[in-house]
Formats: sequence, C-alpha cells, structure tokens
Amino acid sequence: MRTIFARKRTMTSAVSKAQPWVAALVELDELRSGSRMNAYENVARAIGVTASWVRKFLGNQPVRLDADVYLGIEARYRAACARWDAEAELQKQRFFALGGGDVNAPDPSLVEGRVVAMRDRAAPDVAPVEGEGAR
Repeated sequence: MRTIFARKRTMTSAVSKAQPWVAALVELDELRSGSRMNAYENVARAIGVTASWVRKFLGNQPVRLDADVYLGIEARYRAACARWDAEAELQKQRFFALGGGDVNAPDPSLVEGRVVAMRDRAAPDVAPVEGEGAR
C-alpha cells in the first residue's frame, strides 16, 4: 500500500500533465465557437465533467481528478492532435499540388553560378576601382 504522500505526488503529476491539455482544448474550441464560456461547456461535455469543473481545474482550484476523467482528457487531446496533424499534412499536400515545390530547397537565385553571372553583368556599368587589378 502506498503512503498518502506517494498518492499526492501521483495526483500532482497527473494534474500537471492534464492542465495544458485541457487549456489547449478550451482554446481550440474558443477559436471555433467564439465564446470562452461555450468552449468550457463543449470541452466539459466531451470529457464528462461540468463547465464549472473545467474552470476550477484551469484556475488551479482544488477539484477531484478521477482516473476516468484523466483518461477522457488524454483521449480527447490525442484525438485533437491527430486531427491537427492530418490537417497539416493535407495543407502540405495542397501546397505541393499547386506547384509549391520543396519548402526546404534553396532559392535558385542564390545558387553560386547565378550570383557570379549577375555580378559579371553589372561590371560594365561600374567604373573599375583603382588598384583592383592588383588583387
């Protein structure tokens, strides 16, 4: 049997993990609905608690975090992350379909050969600097 201190430490770590997840879910829903109070309601409904519980939980007030609630929070957050990743992949595919090319590819105008060619084209317009040929 664990001591009361060991149980409190476990609960504290669960709360510290779950709070940012709940905050992210509320923020996402607030962006969708336009209302923070509606976001609290929607997230609370999704994880099986009340909106008052969500507000207290995010406000660091003492609330009971049961295992089923924690697992519900984790499941909702992981589902949201999977959805965000899928949306990001879809946006990336759309970008490439429009001819976006490789995002990480160097700018062709910065390739050494082109820079030298541009420098050579500009040379006739510029008067030579005295003593430059000695270098």
